[in-house]
Amino acid sequence: MDRVDDFEEATRLLRLRDQSWAVDLRADWGLWSPAGGFISALALRASGEATRLPRPASMTCHFLRMGKYGPAELRAEILKSGRRSELVRMELVQEGNILLMCHVWAVQDEAPGLAHDSSRLQNVPTPQSLKSYEELHPDRPAPLFLQRFEERPIKGMPEAGDGARDPELTGLYKFRPRARAENTFVDAARAMILLDTYGWMAQYPAHPEDDPSPWIAPNMDYHYRFHRPTTEAEWLHMRIRAGIAEGGLMSTDGEIHDLEGRLLVSGTSQLMCLPRPGA
Repeated sequence: MDRVDDFEEATRLLRLRDQSWAVDLRADWGLWSPAGGFISALALRASGEATRLPRPASMTCHFLRMGKYGPAELRAEILKSGRRSELVRMELVQEGNILLMCHVWAVQDEAPGLAHDSSRLQNVPTPQSLKSYEELHPDRPAPLFLQRFEERPIKGMPEAGDGARDPELTGLYKFRPRARAENTFVDAARAMILLDTYGWMAQYPAHPEDDPSPWIAPNMDYHYRFHRPTTEAEWLHMRIRAGIAEGGLMSTDGEIHDLEGRLLVSGTSQLMCLPRPGA
């Protein structure tokens, strides 16, 4: 890795003026272009600075065009401000073009209301019971972007000779060198980066012969729901599924739990398949 800074450092913002920030879309935090989860994390962090409320409730992202690595600007507008909630509109702009438009609901830390939970995940394995990606594949280094976190697969990527199976990936993940951040908006970046990155990869078990896939699939949209703060969980359990791909579209849904099985974040996306350049 040519840079060892962590997700908190990589998503830091430079305020330009009221409700506007300069950011760097870095190649070492990218995939085939600036990664959707990373630029969404920048937008969520800026939303946390724009709002007066301490916790994100949901975020809806629309990816309007692919950007390029280099400087960009985030611009915020408060669309609705109430005692218990606030709606922030955020745009990521590069060279006069809007790359990302999103809406973020922010809420109070605690508020009275209904309380029940049937989403708890049972029998979450411990990190010690699973081998890391490096232990499983000592001669096959992960791409730079995926080296930002330790991965302990449960249902991992297909191996050579595997037959097709359900398009789902699960595993435990811990970011490095810093495992978590204290600010709820900043720390939620971990879940967003995982769900966005592995959403595309979740199709590989259904197409194990593709290495690499002849397609890429940029996000059209992503909707995140932040059920609980992630700040206390060093390890994140992720399940991500690409249940249907048809007609040039692919959809994903995923969940992030802590090691106690509590649901922290969930998300859904729609992607558009495009021929891989050079394929």
